[in-house]
Amino acid sequence: MPPTPVTEIEERIDALRGQDACDRHPRVSLDHTPCAAFVAPLLAATTDPDPYIRASAIHALASYEPEEHAQLPEALFKALADDPDPSVRSAAAEVVACMPGDAVAALLAALGDASADVRMEAVLALSAFEASDVVAAVTDRLHRDPAPEVRERAVMALERLNPEGVAGDLVRALEDPSAVVRSAVACALGEHEPGETPAVLDALLLALSDSSAGVRESAARALRYSAAEAIPGLMALLADEASEVRREATGALGTLGANQAIGALAERLRNDTDAEVRRGAASALGDLGTEAATAHLIDAFGQEAESAEVRTEIVRALGSAHDVEALPVLCAALGDADAETREAAAEALQWLLDPEVPASMAALEPLCLALKDAVGSVRAVACGALGALNDARALPFLMQAARDGTEECRVAALEAIARIDATAGEALLLEALADAATDVRRVAAKSLVLSAHAPIPSEVLDCMADPEGDPFARCDLAKSLAQRGGLEAVPVLLDLLRDGSSHVRAAAAQALCELPDPRAMRPLMALLDDDDEDVRGEAALALAALADDRAIEPLQALLNDDCPPVRRRVVWALSFSTPSKVLPLLVNALQDDDPDVQSTAASALADVCDAPALRRILSALPTGCDDVGSALEEAAAALEDDEGASPRSASSLRVQLGTVHYE
Repeated sequence: MPPTPVTEIEERIDALRGQDACDRHPRVSLDHTPCAAFVAPLLAATTDPDPYIRASAIHALASYEPEEHAQLPEALFKALADDPDPSVRSAAAEVVACMPGDAVAALLAALGDASADVRMEAVLALSAFEASDVVAAVTDRLHRDPAPEVRERAVMALERLNPEGVAGDLVRALEDPSAVVRSAVACALGEHEPGETPAVLDALLLALSDSSAGVRESAARALRYSAAEAIPGLMALLADEASEVRREATGALGTLGANQAIGALAERLRNDTDAEVRRGAASALGDLGTEAATAHLIDAFGQEAESAEVRTEIVRALGSAHDVEALPVLCAALGDADAETREAAAEALQWLLDPEVPASMAALEPLCLALKDAVGSVRAVACGALGALNDARALPFLMQAARDGTEECRVAALEAIARIDATAGEALLLEALADAATDVRRVAAKSLVLSAHAPIPSEVLDCMADPEGDPFARCDLAKSLAQRGGLEAVPVLLDLLRDGSSHVRAAAAQALCELPDPRAMRPLMALLDDDDEDVRGEAALALAALADDRAIEPLQALLNDDCPPVRRRVVWALSFSTPSKVLPLLVNALQDDDPDVQSTAASALADVCDAPALRRILSALPTGCDDVGSALEEAAAALEDDEGASPRSASSLRVQLGTVHYE
């Protein structure tokens, strides 16, 4: 007979008694899927003689809703106030914040607990309650609690509560005797825009010379987004004895745009004994992006033989500088012994290269060689860089890469080929429609440019006819067919209107909007009842492109659609029918519940009516249609100002040009 839920939890509780001391973790010891039947045994366990069992049960009870178990808050409040063991009271303080009723009062009382651990949990728990007495109590702990760990938690709690005037209390706490507290305060002050608050800025500047390296590090980090006044103090930290302080100072100087620090940062980049500091200096010089900074980075790359991580950072910094002077170094870095450095170099070149800049052509040969790199990610990024270079001489190399064994390389190669000359790569793109990798098939479908003077390739027809294939590839192929044009594309698109994917059906309707054909009338009307709102909306617009008044009746029925974006598209679609037949429908749409539908109706009327007609519609508007009235008034005035203007006919404007009114 299987155990009952009660038996199961009781057995788990009993198993805790035999645990070794090193395996005891009350927060996770009774992890379980909540079950109402477990509550009673867990509540009973909160009075167990073993404090470990009691604390474990309290943590487990955090998974239950107090509204569903009325006895739960009482048990937790009692444990917080009366349990003799501080570990149990700490557990209760952590959990009780989720309880309704007297949670605040219970936690405030716990701030007087003899145990610092309990007070720590109570302070953090109170940060969930925004009340003046809570703020006052937590602030009091910040200044008066004897335990530095409690004062540190008070800083964290005040940071979450963020009451008005808290910056002043934090500034005062920077004088705390504990370096741990001062460090936490410096971090918190960084959230108070030190560049805009003089007292905060002054306090953090003073903290830059704190006796504790941790405080100096936190102050430097807090000043990263401050003001120019912080630059001298941060520059002084570049000579700090603690490497973590020097590293934080480099980052802050780069973010602050401290051009006066270029020489000092370059010195750190070349000579600092800590690789992380050298990395930070390289990144900062890249952020500064001046010619002088770039020159130092170029020089340092040739000297940095010890750390591949530093070389990689130098390369990234050179890429962010966008300086063509870095091009020789980046090309050389494509041959670095470290793969991450090579990849960073290819990526930097991808952003730096400009086909209009003759010097960029120097990267062609190194990048083509990089397509044979042993690491696939390097080859892939090199493909992207060649695409940015946009030089047809790279096509043979990219065509080889398009058959690479690495999926990301094939994707990048096909994208680069399409960018340079999709026509030259047509055979590869067609071949890739059958690739085993989804992303390869998608990029091939998206990149294809189909010639209107050649039959639709069989690979395209096969891909579009495959119901098990990738729907997004079929969507992109539908767009390609629309761009290709030609009556022979229409039957293929009509088949897609029955596709199992709503994305494909919508894309096919959108393509038929570009290729209006009477054969699409009935299939598109059928889609007006589609379950998908995008399909219904795109079908309405495709019917509008046919400019056939037989669509008016089915479109009119869709004016009651539950989806406002569908109604907006239907309103616009109706405006492409004979004006005299749709004017009442467009006028009624001015009072649609959705303001965007109203706006589209006003735009449609402005396109099909002359100024006198708009004035008549405007005079008949009921009260409360101020926005619509303003739109009609503006349209009427514009027509009156341009006396030669006349309403457009349904055939004088492509349907998509009107879609701006509903997007």
